[in-house]
Amino acid sequence: MKGILFALAGGFFLTFQSVANATISDQIGTWQAAAMTQLTGFVLAIFIVLALKDTSIKQIKQVSPLYAAGGLLAAFILFSNMTAIHRMGVTLTISVFLIAQLVAAIVIDGKGWFHMAKKHVGKTQIAGVALMIAGILVLKW
Repeated sequence: MKGILFALAGGFFLTFQSVANATISDQIGTWQAAAMTQLTGFVLAIFIVLALKDTSIKQIKQVSPLYAAGGLLAAFILFSNMTAIHRMGVTLTISVFLIAQLVAAIVIDGKGWFHMAKKHVGKTQIAGVALMIAGILVLKW
């Protein structure tokens, strides 16, 4: 149940952040807004780590460079998201982002990439994605 609550919170926060970023990018530029978002997120995360007195940060050298570089993708994610919102609006952007995430997740699960447990991907998962795509088409028109 906690996982569902965190996923819901993440979805809400992602949408609010997307709208805020698009608004900020109108004022200072898209890459500048991405940089500001990354910086403020970094500062908050460091503050939380320090406040919790979490010492696991000492293990940072054990993180594979491949996974450590994952944060670099956030700049491109933010840029893509802001640009899409300006061109398509919030609802369509978030909908398409969700489809892209779901397709990537199904491929990762099905192939067992990134040290994830390999999971069966069947017709029901494909049907679920197809229904979501149909939902986007309904939202668009």
